[in-house]
Amino acid sequence: MSWHSIKNKGAGGRWRFSRCKQRASVEESCKSDPNPKEQGAKTMEPISVKVENTGMSLSIEAAKGFLAKLAGPATEELDFLLYDSVKMYRLRNQLRILGKAQKILESAKSEPNVVPFRTLIRILEGAALEDDETLITKWAALLANAAKETNSFATHPSFPKILAELVPLEAQFIDILAEKGIVEWLYFRKKLAERLQTSEASIDHCYGNLFRLDLVRLVDKSVAMVGSVDNYIEITPFGKSFLLACCPSE
Repeated sequence: MSWHSIKNKGAGGRWRFSRCKQRASVEESCKSDPNPKEQGAKTMEPISVKVENTGMSLSIEAAKGFLAKLAGPATEELDFLLYDSVKMYRLRNQLRILGKAQKILESAKSEPNVVPFRTLIRILEGAALEDDETLITKWAALLANAAKETNSFATHPSFPKILAELVPLEAQFIDILAEKGIVEWLYFRKKLAERLQTSEASIDHCYGNLFRLDLVRLVDKSVAMVGSVDNYIEITPFGKSFLLACCPSE
């Protein structure tokens, strides 16, 4: 046997010895530290217990049953939205919206239909971040109307995104404008600022965002009033459809 073969054999032996030590270390680690997923499943407190401990009045199981009707076969894909133990704030809001939507449908004596998944997931994700009561009602109405009729325009995937980009002041702005119809801008801005107890500059900002979202628009002077030199505004046709989708059914 040559010196080179002895050297290579020795190197191979050291390599094999090192690999054996690594395997032994891994096996020992596995014995002392079980599968993280299995360990988490055994030690994690059920979310229903957490809900009871925080005093939440709405049962998660009841919410899951209602959600199953909305999601159909995609229900299992949404489980993570109801079992987010880290972000209880999101969970609370999601349950509030589901509870309100269910009541809206019950009041209308309507059975929920399956909502397109891309719309349903956007509604639940957007609603999870909302804590304003006015906007919470709109989220619930949007979900209820989307579930009320198959192929309803309320299922338009852009509506959740639009609603998520509104602040409470803008929601009040467009609701009041819907009641008024076509209005003279300067007069409306002044009166709206007084009614909502804010500045006219804030109303300008609201208009800018609503205009960006194609919910409101300037009206041609000749259409608004013959001979008028003032600017008038109104809700766009798309804006009317959006408001209708976010309005609780009567």
